[in-house]
This record gives sequence, structure tokens and C-alpha cells, in this order.
Amino acid sequence: MASTQRAVSPGAALLRSSRLFSMPSPIAPPPGDMSSATKHKSETATTAFPTHLTVTTPSTSRMVGDWGFKRPLPLKTTTKSTFPLVRVRKVDSIEHVTDFQSSSEHTITLEKFREMNLSFSVPERRDFTTPAPSRSPAIKGSSDPAQGSKNDGDPLSLRWKFGGPWLAGMTDGEFGRYIAKKVHPRRPEFRQFLRERLAAQKTAARKTSMSDQDASTPTNAISPVQASEITEEELLEYTRGLRGDRHELFNLVSRFLDLAPVSNADSHLAAGSLEFYHVGKPYDLHRDSPYASEGPPITHPSAGLSYLRTQSFLENHPIYGPQDAHASVKARIVTPRFGATNSAPKIGVGGFIANIPTFDSSFNDRRLRMSSAVTGGEVIAGLNDFDPSQEGGAKVYVQVQTANVDATGKVQLKLLERKPEVDLVQKELVGECDTFAGAVKESQQPQKRLQMSSRHRNTNRNFGNASKYGLGGLGGGDF
Repeated sequence: MASTQRAVSPGAALLRSSRLFSMPSPIAPPPGDMSSATKHKSETATTAFPTHLTVTTPSTSRMVGDWGFKRPLPLKTTTKSTFPLVRVRKVDSIEHVTDFQSSSEHTITLEKFREMNLSFSVPERRDFTTPAPSRSPAIKGSSDPAQGSKNDGDPLSLRWKFGGPWLAGMTDGEFGRYIAKKVHPRRPEFRQFLRERLAAQKTAARKTSMSDQDASTPTNAISPVQASEITEEELLEYTRGLRGDRHELFNLVSRFLDLAPVSNADSHLAAGSLEFYHVGKPYDLHRDSPYASEGPPITHPSAGLSYLRTQSFLENHPIYGPQDAHASVKARIVTPRFGATNSAPKIGVGGFIANIPTFDSSFNDRRLRMSSAVTGGEVIAGLNDFDPSQEGGAKVYVQVQTANVDATGKVQLKLLERKPEVDLVQKELVGECDTFAGAVKESQQPQKRLQMSSRHRNTNRNFGNASKYGLGGLGGGDF
């Protein structure tokens, strides 16, 4: 039997297995911050997420410049870095050179983050990418648009990825271009969408009317209303009704254009604005999506950094057993409180910048002064002012509560209050203190014999006799 696989030449097989053809295309870079025009921004700052594949090579191949490409990379550049990690922007440029640069910042950040054993705080029920209908048992698997209209807003809030843009994050120019290029050409499609919607509603009303007249009539025997049966007058009347029902119109437009959800708190679509709702018509007032106020993330909610489902697990210490809290993380104080910006301190945790807790904690300056004066607590060195005497910069142990990805693809970390016991256990584990060894050494020392002072030592040992106990008349002597 002849093989159905197409034979390839040795040259084609070599190209298919080469690194050049196995590299994926770069993804779009993170969007720029419009407020950065008035701020100082470093041109060499690390981007929010990587856009190119990281390439590595063994040390033996690195010493001869072999990275798997058509030409060797220069040793003067690739052997100076600690880790053999590069990103290739263009394999063969017009100058016949390979455009590359080091990518150790993102790769090492990935390793640091995974060492912290953090899970991203994204609701599980919102990890969807397709506009599937609501998972309610009443409409599960239903293809009837009339039934889906009861939860039009709900499917939009179950996902993090949408085909349309987030309108609240667009500028006036971007919104105008979107209307002109994406919305206006689809007007005939939207009219057909409304026809199908109206036909589905008429079908549902016909079934309800027939069931009220004769309960024995099966619903399958009722012929559905087709979209082609809707006249222009009926469509025009239906469109006029939608203009007065903003809630229903917003749901239909969002469903048709697959728009990202927007917050209803500051709009006329809020539940408190009852004048925009029709009397006698049922409405499904769902809660806002977590991405409505800041926009959906441009990457996956986990950003590929962690695949842990939850942080509800115990860490088992080899000596102290199961721990009440997760291990602390050694962080760097990047910006002190009274630095150049004179703002809240910035803490570098695992390659990411985090803010100090906003609540009253040991990071709070007033609380620090009170604890130091009353209880003798230790003030975090380098938190308020820059201390040049500390080698490598000021560091502090912190505990991370949650991690999430915002709309721009940046990782946001939320820190907890410091626990001295947890910090002490972690310091001992990395060799910065020897609490357990010191306690064992102290317990093994011989105990000193207690010497009683002369004023507490009873030199006259007088025992009781019969007369002291009222037995003198019985002729008894001393005991």
C-alpha cells in the first residue's frame, strides 16, 4: 500500500526542523501610556510582557557562537551576559546581520515569579474566550435568540477576550475611526440581526398564545416565524421601540459587535435609573464584569506566569511542620518614601513593582514610629530615606496576597501585613539566622545548680512535737 504522506526533499526536511521555522511570529507590543508624555520614562525599561521568543544554547555551543541560526552570533556580546538568553528581532536583516538582544529580564522574572507559588486572582467562571450562551439549565444548548435575550448581558461578562474594543478606553479619534471603518459597513448585517431577533420574539409569543388556548397543542407543531416574513414596517416599529429602551438596545449592540463590557455605575444604564426602563417588561440586571471599570486584559488573565488554580494550600516546613502562612519573599525597596518623587514607596517583588499596603500596617510611617517608641519595634531600613551604606540596596521581607493582570498587561501585586514569625522562619531557611540551632545549643548546655541565699536557708530544722499539736497531756513525746 502506497504511503499517503508526501515525500519532501532533504533540504525541505532540514528547513522544517530548523530553528528559523520553529520560531513563532512576535506578538503586538503593549500599548503606550498617554500620560507618559509628561513623565520621565527610560528607553531601556523592561516592557510589561515579552513579545519575542527567548532562545538559549548550551555553554559548549555558546563559546563558538552557535545559536542554531544561519550565522554565528558575536562572542564579544553573547559571552558577557550571565545567562545565555537572547531574543532575535530579525534573523537576516538588509545588512546581512542577525538583529538580537538579551532577553534575560523576562526569563529570569518568570523563574522568580514561579518560585513564589502565586496564583492569579481571576474568577474561574470568567475564563472564557468564546461568546457562549449562559450556562443556566433553562437555556443551556439553546439556539433560540429569544431565550438568549434573557441573559444578553451575562455572556458578555463571562469572558475576558472580545472581538470588539473596549469603548470606555478609546479616545475620540479612535472611536470615530472605529465607527467609520467597522460599524457603518455592517449596517445591513445589523438590520438582518434585528429581523432574526424580532422573528424569534414573534415565534415565542405565538407559542405562548397557542399554549394558553389549547394546552394539548405541542410546541413543535407550531411553525416558527421566519426572518424573511418580517416587513419593513414591522422592522421600523421595532427599531423605534429599541431607541426608547436603552437597556435592550445596549445589549443587542454589544452582542452584535461583540464589545467588551463597560461599567454601568456612572451611566444611565444603572439599576437606579428607573426612568429608562419600561413598565411591565422584565429585565435581567446583572452585576458588572470585573473588567468593566478598567477594561479586559490584552493577554490571558494568567499571563502565562502561573497555572496554579488556588493558593489554598499549606507549606510544610522540615522542622516546624505545616505553616499557617505562605513563605515570605525577599523584596527590594526601589523607591523610598522621601525620594525624588516624594510619594509612596515602591517595592520590587520578583521582578515586578508593587505598592505598599494602603491600610494601617508596619509599612505605614506613623505606625512605625509608634511601634518603635512603644514596643521597641524595628523600623524598616531604607523605607523612608535612601541608605547608601546598604550593599545592593535596602531589602525587606514581604508577603504577597494576590496577583492579577490589568488591562495593559501589567502584573499587579497586593502585599499583606508583615508577620515577624513568618519572616524569621524564612530567614532561617535561607541561612540568614539560626534560631533553631541557637535554641538547641542552649538546651544542651548543663543547667546551673540553684544556690539559695543565707537569708532563705533554714539552718534550724525544728520538727513538730506532741505539745504543738495539742497532744502534750497524752504523754506523747516528740515525733
